[in-house]
Amino acid sequence: MPNLVSEDTVDVVSTDGNCIYNAAPIGGTPIETSVKVGNQTLEIIAGTELEPYECDEITGVKVNPLIPLPCAPGKRNIVPVVNTTVFIDGKLPAVTGDTAQLVIGGVPIGTPRTLTGPFIHPTIKIGTRLT
Repeated sequence: MPNLVSEDTVDVVSTDGNCIYNAAPIGGTPIETSVKVGNQTLEIIAGTELEPYECDEITGVKVNPLIPLPCAPGKRNIVPVVNTTVFIDGKLPAVTGDTAQLVIGGVPIGTPRTLTGPFIHPTIKIGTRLT
């Protein structure tokens, strides 16, 4: 059952053929919601199809000496894979199984970066039924 992602959730390494972009916490700025958990306002990592959640930038490490180009800073966007139907305040919260996509110069690069944890609010389950 999917748990919510936080800014501390880490993704996996990826490459653009010239540089390696190491695993890193996704960072960014969580979005405050109208949902309360206990007495706290729930903050989530979330976006929409047209406006994906933007993670912190990452720096590549050059690995291919045959390509003279330097490593461009990498941006990452959260891609909803698991949760495509449950919205909180009009946004899709990122959950276990969703991915981050490396984007360089506005172009998605390489394979999606799996989100590995840690996750938050283990009692909040997205897309489950009460029994």
